Amino acid sequence: MLFLNAMKVDTLPIGLYQENTYVLHDQGHVLIIDPGGHAEYVAAAIKNDETVDAILLTHGHEDHTAAADDLYDLYHCPIYLHPGDAFMVDPKYGTGSFSRPVYSPIQEFTEGKMKIGAFDLDIIFTPGHSKGSVCVLYRNRLFSGDTLFAGSIGRTDLEGGDDAEMVQSLKRLRELPGDLWVYPGHGYATTIAQEKETNPFLHYLRADLY
Repeated sequence: MLFLNAMKVDTLPIGLYQENTYVLHDQGHVLIIDPGGHAEYVAAAIKNDETVDAILLTHGHEDHTAAADDLYDLYHCPIYLHPGDAFMVDPKYGTGSFSRPVYSPIQEFTEGKMKIGAFDLDIIFTPGHSKGSVCVLYRNRLFSGDTLFAGSIGRTDLEGGDDAEMVQSLKRLRELPGDLWVYPGHGYATTIAQEKETNPFLHYLRADLY
């Protein structure tokens, strides 16, 4: 089948915290990124003739993971999470701060280039909001989880948060190309260039600081 529409990103704000669940479509293949709840709402954005290659979790907080099990039951696709946040979703660990168990099998993100289904991704390890936070880069789209927002950054006062690690992660993101679109875990899409210019946490971040 010829898919005339190539890459598309559906943004689905979900739940009390209006967490952005993303459905990334490209050439008949789909990635579900940070399914925060309401699996039926997420599934409605996926066509019957599309293949769901994976569910990607940028970190382990429950507002980004709550629908992972229900979507796994629907699509039987792998779920990926950085091992630094594995304890948050481990049923043996129990419920922690802003976390809940995920009972489906989980595979580990590895930093750098990863081929997941039909998608050639770059996984950028960005701890600070949590120990296992990552950003996922596909072509010119960066899914930044709760590391970078439009005009702000993720909080560091939850379990696994760390100010010093956040600074280093933001320095990494600041060096990315300015024309990259940023799709954050909450709020509106932006670009790296816009955030370097207007986000106070990036605007004043220089190599000679910290």
